[in-house]
Amino acid sequence: MPSSTHRIIGCAVLLIGSILRADAALRGKDTFVDQNDNVIHRRVLKESQLGVYLVKDIEYEDRVGLGTRRQLGQTSDRPKRTANIQLPDGTTYEVKNAQAGWANNLKSGKFNVHIPPGAVVSSDGTIDIKGMKLDASQIFGNRNGNRGGVFDRSLHEEVDANIERTPEQQRNLAALQSSRALQSGTRTVLAVRVLLNDGQYSFADQTGLSNDVFGNGVDTSNLKSQYAACSANKLIFDKAPNRSMTSNPNDGTTAISNGVVDIKVNLAVAPGSDSAIRNAVTTKINSVFGVTSPNQLANHVMYCLPSGTMNGIAYAYINSWNSVYSNQWCNYVSGQMHEIGHNLGYAHSNEGVTTYADQTGMMGYSYGQDDGPTMCFNAAKSWQTQWYVSKSTTVDPSASSSAQNCFEGKLYGVADFSNAASTVVLIKIDDASATDYFVTFNRQTGINSGTKEAGNLVTVTTAGNEGTSYAESSLLAKLGAGGSWSGTIDGKTMVVNVLSITTSSSPGYASVRISENGRSSCVVTNAPTRLPTTPPSSSPTSTPTTASPTTELPTLSPSVSESPTMSQYPTLSPSLSESPTMSQYPTEIPSESPSTHPTMAPTRQPTNLPTPKPTTAIPTRPPTRPPTRPPTVKPTTRRPTSKPTQKPTVMPTVNPTTTNTAAAKRD
Repeated sequence: MPSSTHRIIGCAVLLIGSILRADAALRGKDTFVDQNDNVIHRRVLKESQLGVYLVKDIEYEDRVGLGTRRQLGQTSDRPKRTANIQLPDGTTYEVKNAQAGWANNLKSGKFNVHIPPGAVVSSDGTIDIKGMKLDASQIFGNRNGNRGGVFDRSLHEEVDANIERTPEQQRNLAALQSSRALQSGTRTVLAVRVLLNDGQYSFADQTGLSNDVFGNGVDTSNLKSQYAACSANKLIFDKAPNRSMTSNPNDGTTAISNGVVDIKVNLAVAPGSDSAIRNAVTTKINSVFGVTSPNQLANHVMYCLPSGTMNGIAYAYINSWNSVYSNQWCNYVSGQMHEIGHNLGYAHSNEGVTTYADQTGMMGYSYGQDDGPTMCFNAAKSWQTQWYVSKSTTVDPSASSSAQNCFEGKLYGVADFSNAASTVVLIKIDDASATDYFVTFNRQTGINSGTKEAGNLVTVTTAGNEGTSYAESSLLAKLGAGGSWSGTIDGKTMVVNVLSITTSSSPGYASVRISENGRSSCVVTNAPTRLPTTPPSSSPTSTPTTASPTTELPTLSPSVSESPTMSQYPTLSPSLSESPTMSQYPTEIPSESPSTHPTMAPTRQPTNLPTPKPTTAIPTRPPTRPPTRPPTVKPTTRRPTSKPTQKPTVMPTVNPTTTNTAAAKRD
């Protein structure tokens, strides 16, 4: 028997070396019969075993609603989700008696779980941990591409048959490819018709089941056609390749053909026996086709069980390959899209606190119809699919730019995504937390013509995990023209206003504004500038003008010109010129009113001292202490008298008086 070695990294114990097959790692048998007369086999795990953590999402029929799903959480026998461990051979067991909270931080399909020795594995599909500790490690690297976990060592992801891998690496490569839950590309599907000793899946033969899953040009609404339509042909489901059996048990089991296979297991129809039947089918597939797990045959494997074996109508494992159906639910397109949606990582769509109740898309209720309803997914799931990225936008309430914190325009439906005239079909209102809000126009036409709720209305939906991975969503609002919804997002009161709805045009649209406090426009008016908005010219204009005449200030020092000319305006201090000239405008007597030329305004009485600062008006002559008589005809040759003369001189004196000089200096 191969041995297992252990290695401690940090606080986690990682299993290294070959992974033991489940039956080889179990020792000791205990057989008993349950209350339904089913024989239960139990085995005790003698060595550590490594498995993958998986969440099972279970759907139940609302028997009053004739085929819609039942609201969960009302009764103890209707679990909504269960925690499970899938062993390397594909068999899956529900965990019992584990330490409380052991799976709180684990993501389905993304973590390995190390099962301790002493755990009891039962053929009824359970594994009893006996209260022991379950260590877990992340299988794959983070989003930045850094690898972590035991499976990442030397694991080449290229699909090349020539690359040699250990059995451990090969199993983990298959898990890697399956757990990625691709949103685009081509993925294969295998539908399994399950046959029991006293009953079988009976809704359709192999041809009918193939038509209901892949269409084949016969069935117009099926898993393949509706996913292709909703994704604008980005996600295509194709048939698993035909494959012959490596060993024929001759019990009704068939080869794989047209994407369908019949598998016979030695069990009887009994209520609640689906887990035992599921694991028996997995083991039989491995045996007759020579594989170590059914997901080596296809990306998705659908088990179609006989009626009377399940309490619910269907279930699937999140981020995994397996889904299980009760008889006809394997053929109904809403059931197919819902369960494969779980495989792809989509959670339930709720309305308020009511599970499944968002009927705008396929992750709400399922419907007992072979070919309907024709619809896609709600706003939150549509964002998660990444199919509409080229026509999606984000409103960030914390942004300073109105181009980012506000949206106003036409919002189209995902049904018109492929119409060249459509622009935005999906809006995310981003919050700093992991919970965000999503807005779309639920256009009821074409690929979404069968939407069961809020047709041709604007919907607001919220979901966690940034809307990019598994998280239940909740429908918050269904808005017609004139309707509005508000919520606190990123600390701001954000309002969604539906201004109008137009369905008569092609494509139809809703005019929507998303803004803080419901402001009337996304256009923000700039505040007035402190400085003039028109910059000055680079050069002066050719003819500068002024609004009013300018005046030159009088000079404060005597002129030193050797050839003085008549001054246009006399200076405040006497000139030093040897040949002074007559003032240009001598007056006979002081004027009673201001002259037409700028002069100093006359005072009623003579001032004793000159003003401390020059006046704005240009004086006609130097100031004097006492008033002067009219000017003399000719300048005198002698020094001025200490008292005013009787008659004014014609020309100014040659040497200024001490008194006038001092007055000029004080001015």
